[in-house]
Amino acid sequence: MSRQDTVLILQGGGALGVYQAGVYQQLHEAHTPLDWIIGTSIGAINSALIAGNPPEKRMAQLRAFWDSLAPDAVSRSNFWPGFSSGFSQNFAPIFPPGFAPAFSPWMNLSNNFNTLNAITQGVNGFFKPRFGAAWDINAKVPIEEAGFYDTSPLKATLEKYVDFDYLNDGPIRVSICAVDIDSGQGVVFDSKRERLGPEHIMASGALPPGFAPVKIGKRAYWDGGVYSNTPLDVFLDEERHADALCFMIDLWDPSETRPTSIVSAMTRYKSIQYASRSAEQLLIYQRMQDLQRAIRTLTEHLPAAERKKEELKPLMAMGCDHTINVVHLIMKALPDDNYFKDVDFSTATMEARWAAGIHDCKRALRHKSWQKPLPPHAGLVIHELPQEES
Repeated sequence: MSRQDTVLILQGGGALGVYQAGVYQQLHEAHTPLDWIIGTSIGAINSALIAGNPPEKRMAQLRAFWDSLAPDAVSRSNFWPGFSSGFSQNFAPIFPPGFAPAFSPWMNLSNNFNTLNAITQGVNGFFKPRFGAAWDINAKVPIEEAGFYDTSPLKATLEKYVDFDYLNDGPIRVSICAVDIDSGQGVVFDSKRERLGPEHIMASGALPPGFAPVKIGKRAYWDGGVYSNTPLDVFLDEERHADALCFMIDLWDPSETRPTSIVSAMTRYKSIQYASRSAEQLLIYQRMQDLQRAIRTLTEHLPAAERKKEELKPLMAMGCDHTINVVHLIMKALPDDNYFKDVDFSTATMEARWAAGIHDCKRALRHKSWQKPLPPHAGLVIHELPQEES
């Protein structure tokens, strides 16, 4: 290979993002340098944590951030001594009358205090309930209050764990994806073109209707996942002049088992929705990249006189001679996952997902299929993990 850029692409998915932290830990321990990180939502937060710290502090800050989100088990057990007696009373400040009885049967949160705690009390250092927000959803509110939760605590958390001067001046390029709510179009905040701050990361994670839009200047932004939860196109749409090794980390498994209940159907629907057709996108870009390589190969076989023709130069310019290797890792669902798995910040669940990220990345690095010889026409090669033996 010629000079190669190493790129990390991080999907959105709330608490599921701890899997990405596990993947990065293994890349870090394998001394894999990164040139560019592209993230949406929780992927944007992980991007900032990685690129916003020097290598020697990176893992400590990443771990400290995720540890800070875990709920306090003692406080949780004290607050929720009995689900049936406490549900309506504790939900009352947030939800309108009649909401809890209709909501609780299919949520099945009586056995998941961690998720229930996050929904009713928020997550320390991340978001907190906007009390009374659901009483009258037709009430006029400022744009920055058009959500059920307040994400202002996240700003202090980001400033605690991310050195934004280092992020903007450091060696890793960072691209953060959001949606402009006025135009409805995707927006990319890029450290190569502008200085990034906590507000850009928060904008990328402002998922409606839970979180309100984040204002930056006169514009207001929502979570990039509203437009596309997999920011692969940000990488592939840029004109490339070098080979690239891309680690694409997806948090939503599009191939989970068929649902057997209404609530599992809702869970399955959510996974398909946020998987964002990433596999289909990859195949489309693979065809395009292979065609570009084919154009370059054909150009090389043209006689010198033909290459000098002005009418052929624009066509020849469409060719390329670099190769992109995409290592596609998809987090597999846990057996007890439910519709609200992306707000389950419990210590046990996060440790399991972190360990899964380490495990999957170890397997990918062990196979190293991208180092094998490739056919001359290969413009983009997709590498996915083989199924593990049972």
